[in-house]
Amino acid sequence: MQESHGPKPARAPQGKKNQGTAKLGGLIESAVDEAGRFQGALIQGGAATWPFRDGLSIGPEGRLSLRRMGDLILAEATGKPVLRCEARARTAGSATGTVMLAALAQGEAVFKAWDGRLRPVRQGEVLILDSDTDLDIRGEPGARLIGLLAPLHLLSPRFVARERLRGGALRAHFGGVPSLLRDFLIGLADPKRAAPGAGALIDVLGGLVSATLEDCWASAAEDSADRLSRARLDQITQHMRRHFADPDLSAEDVARAVGISRRYLHKLFTEAGRSFRTELVNLRIEACLKVFADEKQAGKTIADVAFAAGYTDISQFNRHFRRIHGETPSAARRALVARTAISRRPATRAPLSAK
Repeated sequence: MQESHGPKPARAPQGKKNQGTAKLGGLIESAVDEAGRFQGALIQGGAATWPFRDGLSIGPEGRLSLRRMGDLILAEATGKPVLRCEARARTAGSATGTVMLAALAQGEAVFKAWDGRLRPVRQGEVLILDSDTDLDIRGEPGARLIGLLAPLHLLSPRFVARERLRGGALRAHFGGVPSLLRDFLIGLADPKRAAPGAGALIDVLGGLVSATLEDCWASAAEDSADRLSRARLDQITQHMRRHFADPDLSAEDVARAVGISRRYLHKLFTEAGRSFRTELVNLRIEACLKVFADEKQAGKTIADVAFAAGYTDISQFNRHFRRIHGETPSAARRALVARTAISRRPATRAPLSAK
């Protein structure tokens, strides 16, 4: 690859273009201004035009090398690369556009994600960007970024739907297939490796991108389902905390109160490694312990405390308590009262020794 370097401090007046023109791998010819911004970039052979024609900035300390691979562009940014470019103006119903896959080969970098926040680019991740989104990747000194740009029509709709590509843009994809895609990108930039033919390159790239986005949407669906399950379980436990003292409280009552079936309620508890019955017993025993530790309620008998927590059988309460805490309610109450009394004693200082 040939390199285009971010210019040295300009001696010419601000805003003037650098008169030098860089030929990059026989692919791109462009003038570069003092800010390291490509001007009037020309893409030949029908290859991708974004972001080079749309005011790509590499930063004054960045270096960019470009190589054509059939209809694709392989880009390598080093130094302290700051790749920025605004989204290409959308044309309604247009099938044109560019997809960019980027990976961090070394160093550290951040990128502006779909939610507008700067997020770190981790080793092993692949970023998917397209010309309908703003490009903003900022590398630290010594960072090395590899990017592969492909015209949209080579990937969509043959390998992946346009909407799925757009939905996966400005996101970091990690693990599994995305790691294979990242290694593939890094390998393309290795001059010691033979590059595949143009047709094979598109087939491999399209298959990896499609599988990466399948993983992304499957993970998103699983995450959404997990969030819903956790929210439902929280709703269930909150209801149980409010009504555990009802001696007739049942799983069917709770399920009806939160708008789900009894079977689904038990399924949620099972998936969390818990059970409705255990949860209810723990809530009742916890409430009894709080009463045992409260000096203001010292006059209540253990039976009174157990019945107030929802028990109707004192022997059952004793069995539950002993199973959970390994001692009788009476012994636990004495220990709690003693600890409370000790904690309230004023601290005494040792007398100062006479000199």
